[in-house]
Amino acid sequence: MNVAVLGCGPAGLIAAHAVEQLGHTVTILSQKKKSYIPGSQHLQAAIPGLTPHYPEYTVEFVRLGTAEGYARKVYGDPTHPCGWDAYTGLHPSWSVYNAYDMLWERYEGRVTDVVIDKDTIVDVTKEYDRVITTIPQPTVCNHIGQHWFEGVPYYIKPLEIPADDHNREIVVWNGLTGDSWYRWSILGERCSIESTKPMEGSIEGRKAIYNNCDCYPDLLRVGRWAKWRHGVLLHHVYTDVMTRLEEEA
Repeated sequence: MNVAVLGCGPAGLIAAHAVEQLGHTVTILSQKKKSYIPGSQHLQAAIPGLTPHYPEYTVEFVRLGTAEGYARKVYGDPTHPCGWDAYTGLHPSWSVYNAYDMLWERYEGRVTDVVIDKDTIVDVTKEYDRVITTIPQPTVCNHIGQHWFEGVPYYIKPLEIPADDHNREIVVWNGLTGDSWYRWSILGERCSIESTKPMEGSIEGRKAIYNNCDCYPDLLRVGRWAKWRHGVLLHHVYTDVMTRLEEEA
């Protein structure tokens, strides 16, 4: 198949990698700019043909307070689903920064510099056998106002790694009341803190939770932003692409 991948961030290039592993022709359509990855990100599973089979790191997860306190702080609702119960103790980890650097080196020259929006996406779907999108779904929604995209704001700030912690991989989840930060981490030699309120030097983002958009149902949405759904992890991009394209072969 002749496959187009929309987006050249980590999710887009992992999708392109999966397409090529299946022997299809891949074209990457995106504004040609390498994504900035703030701290607090890592791969929770190996990507065949990209990362080592064995974990590169072991991450220690520490929880303070309660799951209800964490959910209330992050989502404004103590009953909101969150990953609190899934993350405690030690977990295997792979560097998203190393993986993305390798992917960018491999695919940078094959990214077609173009803006993809709802005005151009119809032409793209006519030109290719299969279109995989990793770009935020609101970008290509034709019914903003009728379709809704649930999400909550967050603020992430890079920090200096404490002097004695340069060889440490750790994520601290904060479900205590009385402050606004909810996650502090050192992952891949990057330290950061995430909060529900702005901090000096912080970067604003939005956590995707859920949406009811059904525009362009033939697009294969992969990654959290394209699916706009809570609980979607970066390594799911690889498995989602492999599964769908194998089914269509």
